[in-house]
Amino acid sequence: MSTPQRWRRSAWSNLCMQGLFSNKVYVRPLLEYSSIVWGGCTEQQSISFERLQNEAARIVTGLTRSVSLENLYEECGWESLQYRRKLQTCCFMYKVYNNMVPQYVLDLFPININERSNYELRNPENFTVPFSRTTLMRKSCIPNGIDIWNGLDTNVKLSLSLSSFKNIIKDASKSLVKPYYLHGTRILAVQHARIRNRCSNLNLHLFYNHLTISPLCTFCNSVEDAEHFFFVCRRFQTQRLVFFRETRVFHPLSTKTLLFGLDSLSIEGNCKLFEAVHNYIKCTKRFQE
Repeated sequence: MSTPQRWRRSAWSNLCMQGLFSNKVYVRPLLEYSSIVWGGCTEQQSISFERLQNEAARIVTGLTRSVSLENLYEECGWESLQYRRKLQTCCFMYKVYNNMVPQYVLDLFPININERSNYELRNPENFTVPFSRTTLMRKSCIPNGIDIWNGLDTNVKLSLSLSSFKNIIKDASKSLVKPYYLHGTRILAVQHARIRNRCSNLNLHLFYNHLTISPLCTFCNSVEDAEHFFFVCRRFQTQRLVFFRETRVFHPLSTKTLLFGLDSLSIEGNCKLFEAVHNYIKCTKRFQE
């Protein structure tokens, strides 16, 4: 079995966490190999790489193409490849500026601005931008890296260590995923995520995605959205009573709470809440139809 096939199979048969790990180990290293060199690729080439990761994110999360990329990445906690390439280039330029690379690499870079003048200039830590006759040259490794470095704030470039530099330039919120999103049985967590992102088999979601002609519940003849499924539909009254008893410590409940959890709760509390939601989804058998 090839690596992508093995990664795809594990992503569907195990918990989401294993899919996240598989992407980090098997897929992303291939997409980022020597990215500092080719990071200034054309927009079309960059889009092609992003499409590969987008498809990987859909496999891991179980979401569909109707979900926006922003919501898709929020579910799995990934950054775009373009963003990651920029971070890697910034770190490389920090090493160049602080002579942390071999001499043959330093020899490829032009001198700093402060080395070209005896006067105290405004941005002495900047590099001289080399002349580029063509767009291809301007987007190549060294000119592109210099452009990114010169665009950073002075205080950032003068960080005392590489680790502190990374912490400053990296947006921590881009790599955070709520742990309880990954909690529970794989298939139930996927169904929960689809309701959360409006790409489930609820009739309103199907109607939004042009997959059905009516958003109405076939049992109640009212709009079948997440609130209707969790709180209103007469078809699941028995399952709902059990669900409310299991979640009485979290009352009052709302659709937003059931889908996204509560920031005021601990991770363990949100995991228990999500377990009850998953059990309700399972008992109703609504998404097995």
